[in-house]
Amino acid sequence: MTTPSQSKKLPVNPSFEHLQKQAKRRAKQSPSLPLATVQHQMAREYGCKTWAELKQRVETMSRRHDLTPHKNYEPLPKAARVGDLITVSRLLRESDFTQHDLDQSLAHALWYGDDATWPDRRVLADLLLDHGADPGGQYGSGGYGPIVFGTGECLRPLSLEYLIAAGANVSFPPVQTKYGLQCPLSHALGTYLRGRNADKHRYIEILLAHGGHRPESVTLPMLAIHRGDARQLGELLDREPSLVTQTFPTMPFGNMALRGGTLLHGAVEFGENECIDVLLRCGANINATAEVIDGLGGQTAVFHAIATNRDGNFGTLVHLAKQTGNLIDLAVRATFRRFGVAPVTPVTPLEFAAQAAQSDDASRRTKITEERAILQGLAAKQK
Repeated sequence: MTTPSQSKKLPVNPSFEHLQKQAKRRAKQSPSLPLATVQHQMAREYGCKTWAELKQRVETMSRRHDLTPHKNYEPLPKAARVGDLITVSRLLRESDFTQHDLDQSLAHALWYGDDATWPDRRVLADLLLDHGADPGGQYGSGGYGPIVFGTGECLRPLSLEYLIAAGANVSFPPVQTKYGLQCPLSHALGTYLRGRNADKHRYIEILLAHGGHRPESVTLPMLAIHRGDARQLGELLDREPSLVTQTFPTMPFGNMALRGGTLLHGAVEFGENECIDVLLRCGANINATAEVIDGLGGQTAVFHAIATNRDGNFGTLVHLAKQTGNLIDLAVRATFRRFGVAPVTPVTPLEFAAQAAQSDDASRRTKITEERAILQGLAAKQK
C-alpha cells in the first residue's frame, strides 16, 4: 500500500484541470485502459484512495492557499498551532480532515513552541504522522514550499532532526516558491530572527550533515559567518586577504539589505561577534560603506546593529561600541532597504535610531532608546 511519505507530491500550486488533462493523455497512450482506471491509478500515486478524493484535496489546497497568520485556520491545524493535544486527538477521531489539514497541522506542531514544549509537541507530531501526515509534504498551495522550510525560518533544530528521522528529504536544490528559489539552507540563513545564534548554528550543522544544498550566492566565508565559525573564517582570510575589503553585490539574507556590503556588514547583521573580531583583526574597516546600487546603500556596518528585526542585535551594538567606538563614523549618511520597510531618505546612525524609536511597540521603543544612548555616548566622546 502506498503511504503518504512514499506517494508523489502535488505541485506547490496544484491544478485539477491539469491533472484531468494528464489522465486523458495517459489513457490515449494506453488504449486498453479506461479513463476511470487511469484516474484511479493517478489518485493512488498521489496518496488518495479515489479520483474524487484527489479532486477534493486539490480544491481544498486551492481554497486555503492564503495561509497568513491573520487568516482563520481549519480546526485541526488551529489546535496543533497552540499545541492542544487533547483537541487534536478528538478531531482526528471524530472529524473530517484532508491531507492538507494533516500536513499543515504537522507544520504547526513543529514550527511553534520552544525547547521546553518540544516533548509535548513531539507527541503531537507523532500522532499526526500516525494518521498520515507527510513529513515531506507541502505547506498549502500558496507557494510556501515544503514543511521543512518553516523549521529553518523559525530556527527549530529539534524539528529538523524529527523530519529527517521521519523520512523528509533536505538535500534537494532550490525550488520555486512565492519567495523565489529556496532550499532548506536558504530559509535558515534568511530567518528574520536575530540573537538565537546557537539554534541557528546547530540547525546549519544538522542540515549540512544530511547533504543540505548550499546556494551559489553563499560563499564559504559567508557560510562561516552564518555558522559562527570564526576559526574557519580566519583561515579563509589568511588564504585570501583581499576578502576583508571586498564588497559583494549579491550578498543575500539581510533584514537590512546586504547587497554591496562587506563581510563585516554581514557579521554585524547576523550578530556574530567572534567573526566581527576576526575581521577587525584582519584589517576590516569599521567605516567601509556598502555599494550604492539603484540608489540604495552607502551604510556602514553599524547600521546593521540598529533597530534589527525583533531587536535581537543589541548585544552586537554594545560589542561594536566597546571594540571600535571611537572609530565609528556617526556622520555617514545612507539610504537603505529594510525588510518590509520602504527606503528612507539618507540618514545617519543616530537619525536612524531616532526614527526607529517612534515604533508603536513599547518594549521596542525601550530597546531602541538604549541603542540611541549608546550612539549618543559615542558621539560625545568623539567631540
